[in-house]
Parts: sequence; structure tokens; C-alpha cells
Amino acid sequence: MSAPRVIFVHGAGGNASTFGPLASAWSWADLHVPDLPGRGKTPGEALLTVDALASWLGDVLGSFDTPSVVVGHSLGGAVALRAAMQHPARFRGLVMVSSGARLRVSEAILAAVDDARDRATAPFSLRFGFRDPSAEAAHRYDALAATTPAEATAADWRACDGFDVRDRLHEVAVASLVAWGRDDPLTPPRFQRWLVDHLERAEALELDGGHMTPWESVEALSDGVRRWVTAS
Repeated sequence: MSAPRVIFVHGAGGNASTFGPLASAWSWADLHVPDLPGRGKTPGEALLTVDALASWLGDVLGSFDTPSVVVGHSLGGAVALRAAMQHPARFRGLVMVSSGARLRVSEAILAAVDDARDRATAPFSLRFGFRDPSAEAAHRYDALAATTPAEATAADWRACDGFDVRDRLHEVAVASLVAWGRDDPLTPPRFQRWLVDHLERAEALELDGGHMTPWESVEALSDGVRRWVTAS
């Protein structure tokens, strides 16, 4: 039996390289990790809305002959959710990690992101999204995310802030897995449980960690997704 195809969609300010240290944990899958537009190997400017990003993801999924399992972290989960509404036939399954149907961003974060873009000095850091900001994984993530252009990071966070499909979840017909860290300060567990309750075909996976669960609970998330894919 061939390995299931898994497309991992990174979060705001990330890029494909930020997933590199985790790839070995996903060796059971035919793994693809594209850069969102505006960075890395994806040409063009950063996109300003989740709808635009979802259309882009739909094109990525359409390049394959068969449906894919899409795993989206944070902004990537919102993009995957919206794409599942637009292109359900291209999905074998939807996995949302530390994400939500609404991703409102605090004014403090938006100001910090804009400041990093305008000053072109130290990049915006997501270490606060880790349960332990001093952990090696947090520093490694920061170093890799620092290669994302500041303009793309700012566009990503603005796209998050404008995203709200809470009244449209009935449009999602794809089987879904909602995963989160129990100490997530950005998308708290109560919002994750609400998402599970309002998606028609959703299961829950709570893990140790904060917002950056893919980097904090590497094996547990991968194993949970693999079990879910195998059972689906």
C-alpha cells in the first residue's frame, strides 16, 4: 500500500524550512511542505486574505491526481479549512492544528509585526507561542522563520485577523481532525472544542504543548494523525 499523501501548510511567518527538523517524524507519509506565497520557493507576492491563500492551496492540491490529507497549523489550518469548503473533492482529510474558524489577532501582535516590517531589524518572534520559550525547539524555529520576508509575515498576520467562517462550518463535508496544545495562549482549548462541536465530521486530539504543537509534541501529533488517517 502506498504512503498517504500529506500536505503540511505552515502558519503565519513560517516557511517550508521551519518544518524541516520535524520531517523524519512524518516518514510514514508522502510528505509535501510548500511555502506559502511570498517566500521560499513559491513565487509572487504574499497574499492578504485567507480566501486568496485557499485558492492558491486549491491549485496546489489540484496538481495531484488523487485527494490529499491536508495538515494546517494556525493560519495554515484556516487556509486548509477554507480550501476544504472550496474544493472538497481534493481532500482525503483535513487536520487543523492550533487553528480555528476565527483567528482574531491582538493589536499588540499586529503592531509588533508591523514594527518588525517597517524597521527591517529583528524579525517578529513566535517564541511566546511555545509553552517553554527558552526550549531548543523555540530557538530553532525562530532561526528558520527569520528567513521569511517581513512583508510576508505582516501579510500573514493580517490574513489571520480578517478570517472568520464561524457561520459557514456547515459547508465543510470533509472528515476532520482538530488537534491542539492544552497550554495554547493564542488559540485556547475552549475554541478548539467549539470547533470540534460545530464541524459535522470532526474528531479531537489534545496534546502537550502551547500554540506550536507541531514542534513541541512532534511524535505525538504525527502518530495521532497517522492513526486517524489509517482509521478513516
